[in-house]
Amino acid sequence: MEQWVIGLSVFLACWGLIAVAYKLLNLHRYGFSLKPFLLVVRSKRIAERLEGFGKHLARPWRIFMSVGVALSAGLMVFAFYFLTSSLIARLSASTGGGVYVIIPGVTIGWHVVPYFVLAATITILIHEAFHAISFGSEGIPIKSFGVFLAAILPGGLVEADNEKFLSSKPLSKLRVYAAGSFSNFLVFLLALGLMSATISPTPNGVLVFNTLEGYPAHGVIMSWDVIVAINGERVYSLADLDRILGSIPPGTTINVTVLRGDNLLVVTLTTAPSPKNSSRSFMGVDIGNYFPPTVPWLSGEVYWHWFSSLYWLRLISFSVAMFNMLPIPLLDGSGFVRSIVEGLLKDNKKASNLIINLIGSISLFLLLVNILIPALRP
Repeated sequence: MEQWVIGLSVFLACWGLIAVAYKLLNLHRYGFSLKPFLLVVRSKRIAERLEGFGKHLARPWRIFMSVGVALSAGLMVFAFYFLTSSLIARLSASTGGGVYVIIPGVTIGWHVVPYFVLAATITILIHEAFHAISFGSEGIPIKSFGVFLAAILPGGLVEADNEKFLSSKPLSKLRVYAAGSFSNFLVFLLALGLMSATISPTPNGVLVFNTLEGYPAHGVIMSWDVIVAINGERVYSLADLDRILGSIPPGTTINVTVLRGDNLLVVTLTTAPSPKNSSRSFMGVDIGNYFPPTVPWLSGEVYWHWFSSLYWLRLISFSVAMFNMLPIPLLDGSGFVRSIVEGLLKDNKKASNLIINLIGSISLFLLLVNILIPALRP
């Protein structure tokens, strides 16, 4: 409950500051618009430049986006597979699978929020830029390019000549609808490649972000220390640390081996009872798995900033690429499927709408069930 109160307080305080800044700085003069819990900023100049870029590279860009159509169709199929298999696994056993909504301070810690925001911003800007360029390459005028914040969810928008877009060929529509998810998948591949080139895929210790005041580790273990052993028993991951501490009664003095910079140190502390389970030992550390860098310049805070930025960019970009292709209203997948169905059933609008609504309803059901089951089941 306390986390919810803190999260709600921060949420309301942030929107209060946004409202004050909007009023004092007259942000409406710079393309901003503000409604309750909705901040939008539009730019016609950026729209013109992206449209011009698309027109200049029209032929190669259309070929490029044709590849995106095929890949985005594959992402849609994978999204259905992922949601269906996740639902079956969740119903058949109490697994940890499912779709989790990211809520700062509730489902993710505050210390990772900056990396989430950075990843979401990059993902959205590139997503919308690809849409804008694709409109330009198809000869469809763009009115504005913008981004928005709706409550806690960032987003983007490209406002184009809707009448001309709807009258364009089905393949042109498919290329435009596929552009966003295709761009996000390319960003995912880039983040994955950078992680593979600089960070080991196997954990080799537990990284300490910070310590909790009033608990044994405070002042003994330092931020960015890597816990590699307890009482001589090797710690490779969070699971190892949890298992070892679970076998040690509270009040026990333990020797913790940590990697601090390039030095291996042994520190001593007496464990406290866990706030969640008084029979388990607790050190009072905020921690995560440590994946060792494979390049010499990554260490300490630099390592964590690099790893977290790429981790969240990889996660957010792939998630958006996949879920955005679900044929649910307001998502690109809905327009993608509509373009295909209407192209095949040109003279039967009633059948087209029936098929589109059925596929959309199934998609929305699968997504909502996957979100609700992990939230309702322990």
